[in-house]
Amino acid sequence: MTATIILGVIIAALLINGLRVIYKSFFKGEAACCDSGGGCSGGCTGCPMKKAIDINYKNRIEQIEKFEIRRTIDVDGMTCDNCVFKVIRALEKIDGVKIAAASLEKQSADVGLTENISDEVLREAINKAGYRASSVVVW
Repeated sequence: MTATIILGVIIAALLINGLRVIYKSFFKGEAACCDSGGGCSGGCTGCPMKKAIDINYKNRIEQIEKFEIRRTIDVDGMTCDNCVFKVIRALEKIDGVKIAAASLEKQSADVGLTENISDEVLREAINKAGYRASSVVVW
């Protein structure tokens, strides 16, 4: 009886973990290589947002250049395209950020703002996403 209960709990835990991974992969756009516990492995070839980020980076930068208020933030810790997506998503959740773009090669993020937002708010959003934001350049 006790063994059956323990086995049931183990199966339930595995099922819940599996559902969590599926949810993150398909609905939140996070690949298993970039989960909150393990960080990026650097070899994320199957990240779901890779193509969208590659194609849209240039377009996003062109749109950002049209804004009167713009910032560039140095970001440390991005190792794959899914990391780039997570930085973009974190910045675009901030009220007043209309569009964001991030570059793995440059290790930076750019934002177009509809209102003046403090540099600390931008850095804090990136830090909460699991990366290290440092200097902010005003365009």
